[in-house]
Amino acid sequence: MACPMCGGTRRITIRLPDGRELETACLECLDREAEDFEEDDEGGVFVPWEVLDLV
Repeated sequence: MACPMCGGTRRITIRLPDGRELETACLECLDREAEDFEEDDEGGVFVPWEVLDLV
């Protein structure tokens, strides 16, 4: 099922009051990813995939 916030892209665009746009990670997807990790792993540390892309 696609995410209702981002449609499965895992990215959302936020329009700021001054007209600029900010692209960021979809918080709904990050929350789901963290919940899945908590159910699947015991004793590990959750690191969002965006952070892993920076490494």
